[in-house]
Amino acid sequence: MTQVSRRTVTGLATAGLSLPLLAACGDDSDTASDPGTGSGSSSGGGSTPSQAESSSGGGGGSDALASTSDIEVGGGTIFADEQVVVTQPSEGEFKAFNTTCTHQGCPVQSVSDGTINCDCHGSKFSISDGSPESGPATSPLEEVGITVEGDSIVLA
Repeated sequence: MTQVSRRTVTGLATAGLSLPLLAACGDDSDTASDPGTGSGSSSGGGSTPSQAESSSGGGGGSDALASTSDIEVGGGTIFADEQVVVTQPSEGEFKAFNTTCTHQGCPVQSVSDGTINCDCHGSKFSISDGSPESGPATSPLEEVGITVEGDSIVLA
């Protein structure tokens, strides 16, 4: 009879315990792309992801992210599925940034009072250039390329 070492038994037991845990983690993948749908934005021109999705086809072509009229001057809209926040710092000027907070990777959740806000730890970013206006984040949000075609905003 072959003798099995304690290390082999321990390794097999650990692997057996890990599989159910990994399977449980996989069940949450459907909800991970929709963080913050319960939190709306306050005054300042923001909208929730569900509002943005319902109005994103109003600007023209099927590739349009939004219509220029969907983005309020001094505010912005978060598009959770695309992981993009589009802002309009001044009339006719549109900017876009990645929604991942540079502090610890939480998705930003609202746009209000001239800032893009991460509710995880309170970081606020400028709607003009994505730079942090209050911490703990110290790096700006990553800029995303967009183009304005007529009254449609399209990812570049």
